[in-house]
Amino acid sequence: MLRRIIRISKRNRITSMADFISARYGKSSVLGGLVTVIAAIGIVPYIALQLKAVSATFEIIRGQPTTGHVPMFQDTALYVALLLAGFTILFGTRHLDATERHEGMVAAIAFESVVKLVAFVAAGIFVTFGLYGGFGDLFSQAAQANLSTLFTLGTETGTWAWLIVLAALASVLLPRQWQVGVVENVDERHLKRAMWLFPLYLLVINIFVLPIAAGGLLRLGPSANPDTYVLTLPMDAGQGALTLLVFIGGLSAATGMIIVEMVALSTMVSNSLVMPTLLRGAPKFVQRRDLGKLILLARRATIVLVMLLGYASFRFAGEGSALVSIGLVSFAAMAQFAPAVLGGLFWKGGTRDGALVGLVGGSWCGRTHCCCRRGCLAPSCVTVRSGFPRCGRSSCSASAGWTASATPCSGACSSTSVRTFAFR
Repeated sequence: MLRRIIRISKRNRITSMADFISARYGKSSVLGGLVTVIAAIGIVPYIALQLKAVSATFEIIRGQPTTGHVPMFQDTALYVALLLAGFTILFGTRHLDATERHEGMVAAIAFESVVKLVAFVAAGIFVTFGLYGGFGDLFSQAAQANLSTLFTLGTETGTWAWLIVLAALASVLLPRQWQVGVVENVDERHLKRAMWLFPLYLLVINIFVLPIAAGGLLRLGPSANPDTYVLTLPMDAGQGALTLLVFIGGLSAATGMIIVEMVALSTMVSNSLVMPTLLRGAPKFVQRRDLGKLILLARRATIVLVMLLGYASFRFAGEGSALVSIGLVSFAAMAQFAPAVLGGLFWKGGTRDGALVGLVGGSWCGRTHCCCRRGCLAPSCVTVRSGFPRCGRSSCSASAGWTASATPCSGACSSTSVRTFAFR
């Protein structure tokens, strides 16, 4: 599937997911704009996730973890957001490129992935074989401490099934994943290596997830923040060098994600929102010689705006929201694009109206059934409204079920209706 997407994108000079979906349904600017708006809104919690992670780890390293509300101008996350926005503008929007490729950025992301892997595996080896006598010793102590449920699914099988589906879709449909996997691809043969290297990378980086979780519960207790176990365990053991390595790995991962995300999203906004609006409403601007500067200005403004929205979401979410719950909101939002992408690839009967109705229906269901405690930007989902069979799913996974069901169903029904009406 990814090979086919890359071939279509190269043949049609497609530079974003919005362009791809728009091109597959009659080059509809309305559809491309809708995809861009949904992506921009859906990615805000993802930016908040990275800001929260960077801010929390930085405060831990300083030895001053935040315990309550921090004034905005004393908040580390605000300055991290502004710094990352400036860095992205400086290195991601310096000039326009017809292919929208950034080979230097891709090389930096590849290096960041290696640093992240080395840091996490080093922390896992230290916890498993340094603090404990190996996997057997660690797991036996966890069983004696009544932590056996950590290693079983229990009654949450449905939740895990939906989470796996969301993660699989997000690995392709997140704007940064699309940017790296499709837009930045220079040789289709690279997919052959990625087919075995990417699963191997995921396997290696997840080997020590359970040992670190068990070690954190045993050594730090349930009151500690589980999101920071990988950093606080070496710090608690007095391993300064390892703590610094883990901090650098986490910082590089978060900043790399944000930078690529912002570059991809700014391209979508300029190509699918700004340019169509100028062509329709202000054609004189399109005839200007400095049109390139105007596009770059739009991309830079998008980067700053989305970063500030991400920071606002981080402030609304507060300290109580786990990182995983924040990320799932963005994953569910991006999953709405799967029916439109797959339909554009394999279903000749799909129509623009069907794709529009499917995306609007999926967005409405996701908004209705994943309510938030502290406003629209807060990612802390609460209980799902009645009418959906839970089957052991959590609120976020149930919302993903609604979204994933509503988007293809409404899109298919609308496409069928349009074709039936056309034949009458």
